[in-house]
Amino acid sequence: MGTGQEADRWSRSVKFDYYLLNTYHPDVDGPAPELYAKWVEQVTLAEQLGFDCAWFTEHHFGRFGGMLPSPQMLIASLGPQTSRIRLGTAVVLLVMHHPLLVAEETAMLDNLTNGRLNVGVGRGMPTQPLQLFGTDPATAQHKLEEQVQILREAWAGNPLTWEGKYYAWSRPITPMPRPLQQPHPPLWMPANREPAHARWIGRNGINLMTVPWLMGFEVTRGIIDAYKEGLREGGHSRDEFDILGYLPIYVGETPDSATRESEVYWQGFCNVTDEERGGPMPDRPPCEALVKDSKLIFGDAAACRQHIERIRSELDTDRLALMFHFGGMPQELAIASMRRFAKDVAPSFV
Repeated sequence: MGTGQEADRWSRSVKFDYYLLNTYHPDVDGPAPELYAKWVEQVTLAEQLGFDCAWFTEHHFGRFGGMLPSPQMLIASLGPQTSRIRLGTAVVLLVMHHPLLVAEETAMLDNLTNGRLNVGVGRGMPTQPLQLFGTDPATAQHKLEEQVQILREAWAGNPLTWEGKYYAWSRPITPMPRPLQQPHPPLWMPANREPAHARWIGRNGINLMTVPWLMGFEVTRGIIDAYKEGLREGGHSRDEFDILGYLPIYVGETPDSATRESEVYWQGFCNVTDEERGGPMPDRPPCEALVKDSKLIFGDAAACRQHIERIRSELDTDRLALMFHFGGMPQELAIASMRRFAKDVAPSFV
């Protein structure tokens, strides 16, 4: 098992979450009511199969995630249809919203879900229309950090005034309701390539989200190391916080069918991401290279177990948020992949 930090990493079991980021293919996904019904089926099944949390991401005005402009509304719909699985925003694009409104909405959601809410906040991808929502991309990070401070103060439920760079009010206000989870729902933030941002997240005692499949393991390790430095600087214990990694997954019935089925829908995913960027991603590795490097968890159950073993050995992550439905994949294939994962992959990591 090893010694020191390696032994500590391997002594912890990994939690598996369900991650929904829709790359919309209307000919397969269907119109909005049909697509949303599929999401409900996926999340309710994720609860039955034992996933710990379901995460939903905010995007706008495009096939890349644009069918989900409000994770909060979807969570409000899913709350009464689930009872155990936690429900999380991954993320609310906080820089597009007033932090007091987000504080009120998330506190209300925490009560409606009986304390099952996780709140992820961030500034979003460079392609997000920040200026349309009144935010200067050049100052978005600094604005975000002030917003996080306001969010935490607002959740406390005390009369609140504020004098900051981006927000100010002198008349005391008392946001309502109070969150059910105290002092507030677990707070999460992503860091992809900026160690200074990861260090700020750690220093402020916030759980970390990473994207290993996109950034690669070496960059992600640097982000995680910076985050842990921030935790130490802030006087926080590593054991009190989670590090999450987002990864696409497809568990096929056989090696051949897994390769055949995953590659075509991964190409569908890439087509939509290229559309979002305004052109093909330069030097994108082919699907088989990403699978070889375990950045995509594609294969039969045995291969997927090996991918996760490698991820756990190279990254100090506590949980993996897995994207099962992507690129116009038919619902029956996504559901079958989820079931194979729960039956033949997940039990090896409990």
